[in-house]
Amino acid sequence: MKKILYLLLTILAFTSCSDWLDINKDPNRATEVDPDVLFGYAITSWSANRTGGDSYIPLVFAAQTMATGGNFGWGNDDVYDISPYSTGNTWKLYYATAGTNIVSAINLAETSTPKQPWIAAQGKIVRAMLMYEATMLYGDIPFSEAWKDEIDYPKFDSQKDILDNLLSLLDEAITDAKTPPADGLKSITGSDLYYKGDMKKWIRLANSMKMRIAMTMVDADPGKASVIADLISKNEMMTSAADNMEFPFFSIPGKENPKFGILKKYAGSQNLFFFANIHVVDILKPSNDPRLKIYFEPGPDAEGEILGLPTNAEGDETSAPVNMTILRADVPDLIFSYQETLFFQAEAYARGLGVTKDLTKANELFKAGVKAAMLYYGVKGADADAYIAASLPNLTTAANPVKEIHLQQWVDLMDRPLEAFTQWRRSGAEGAEVPELSVPANSPANPLFRRFVYSPEESTANPNTPQNVHYYDKMWFDK
Repeated sequence: MKKILYLLLTILAFTSCSDWLDINKDPNRATEVDPDVLFGYAITSWSANRTGGDSYIPLVFAAQTMATGGNFGWGNDDVYDISPYSTGNTWKLYYATAGTNIVSAINLAETSTPKQPWIAAQGKIVRAMLMYEATMLYGDIPFSEAWKDEIDYPKFDSQKDILDNLLSLLDEAITDAKTPPADGLKSITGSDLYYKGDMKKWIRLANSMKMRIAMTMVDADPGKASVIADLISKNEMMTSAADNMEFPFFSIPGKENPKFGILKKYAGSQNLFFFANIHVVDILKPSNDPRLKIYFEPGPDAEGEILGLPTNAEGDETSAPVNMTILRADVPDLIFSYQETLFFQAEAYARGLGVTKDLTKANELFKAGVKAAMLYYGVKGADADAYIAASLPNLTTAANPVKEIHLQQWVDLMDRPLEAFTQWRRSGAEGAEVPELSVPANSPANPLFRRFVYSPEESTANPNTPQNVHYYDKMWFDK
């Protein structure tokens, strides 16, 4: 498996975005390739974007889960001056790079003799996750007419329609994944760097992804409470950290996590760019959360104290940088975690979404989610238990139990900015999101950042691209 990954990462490292487009503009060009190769290239490209300069850096600063240190650290993404190359390359990832290859893999699986429903399931689940991310960043996007040879200018579907279609796509995938074994039936194994073809884990991922989508939709579409109820009742979501969806990286030149690659190339493998955001520190520090000194390390002149920064404040030698354990070369890209499913279920019980409101049950799931989150980042089990017993709010007596859940969801996503950005937007009405963020200094005098705008390249290429879209415009789900 490692040999396959090394090959994929090496290809990716020496291929520019323009080269990806040349390869993937015509889906038919890729149909002669084995689905295993298409799948592997797609997921490698996906995680390279999620952890690299086009997606990770703009979102980690604009969404305020890290701070730049002002001129002491990084550039202008924290004040919403996001390069059209970043928004354009991320768009190309979803459509021309990962998207095209995944759709081609699905088509090959469904038209082969014999048909390969397990491979189709793997592809459909990844496709659903790609398109979920795309609509969370851009809002209305092509879906129903995307990747169709006969349509030059696909329409932009509404976000609600896209999310509904993704739920249906995941149902298809679950049905495919449950196909009984038979002669000639196979799954992708070598390039499946998540689960090595284990259909049970893919089914749990698909159901967990349905929960993520339903929880994103439910405030704008209360009818999605029935989806939440069904998922909780069937109990086929992730059951432990062994179900986490992770893309691996390695401490080998050319195979490192791209965020480490940025530090290696521009900062001598030191962290000079990513600092503790005061919004995260202010949640962790008062209760002496053990993740505080795992996420961050004291600045050289801070006398051992973790001192956070406002998003665009000027840093100095007392400012706490993000710990290199978070930014190391071999840190995986965590795409979906067990603790997320626990937090979603805790929220459902705390709010009575599709289930009878039950704060005792919510509290059990909440504590389990916090422990899973702590263990993932290296907190010892005994230390996690002690913190939960002594310092974690009890939802049965908390003044605002849903807020407590949202706070823990958000801090767990500190290093996963796309998920943190979506979580923050869905956590409350405008002005009541959790946590409360402020417009960074020196940014335009407009509301907080809420989306990527469409790139000029896409607007020129497709006349159906929505016009007059601004970074502060709310999306359908963002109630």
